[in-house]
Amino acid sequence: MKIMGIDLAGKEENPTGICILKMNGKISLHTLYGDGEILEKISQDKPSLIVVDAPLSLPKGRCCLEKECECAVGGHFRQSEREIRRYGPVLPLTFTGMKMLTMRGVGLAEAMGRAFKGRCQLKETHPRTVQKILGFEDLKRDLGEYFQMPRDSNEHELDALLAALTGFFYLQNCSLELGDRDEGTIIIPQGRECLQKLKE
Repeated sequence: MKIMGIDLAGKEENPTGICILKMNGKISLHTLYGDGEILEKISQDKPSLIVVDAPLSLPKGRCCLEKECECAVGGHFRQSEREIRRYGPVLPLTFTGMKMLTMRGVGLAEAMGRAFKGRCQLKETHPRTVQKILGFEDLKRDLGEYFQMPRDSNEHELDALLAALTGFFYLQNCSLELGDRDEGTIIIPQGRECLQKLKE
């Protein structure tokens, strides 16, 4: 079984971090760009679970995130964002950078659904919240206590590893799923104690 973590960039020309986490604890980190590259990587590695650092759905009642649209009365947050704010601040989906990321995330999720037809599970997470829950201050150093880290890993790949790690906790029943399942949920670790699962 493999878990793929994706730290998705808002623009295809910017780097997206990818992590492949095997259940034996081995990882591989990659930097990709376009949606086509990401879909090809999924096709090659065949993960059972994909966890993405990006919104993968819109708030209920919204067809887009444009303020001029009639759907704008649907609000700036999903229930998952409202719930995750107890751990720290998150940006509204209508914020310029978040709007771009959200629309790419929604489009990529739809493309995955068409391409892989339920062959892998898809979840969303929020690495800054995950980092806070796990008590990690220096990501490369702290993750290095549990994984053999490549020397040249970048910040996007490290966030992708956090996403994949959250997927591992999800499979180990050591996670919380925030939000409304019909609208879109966010998974996070239950607490720092989840790290013990890596030693079992």
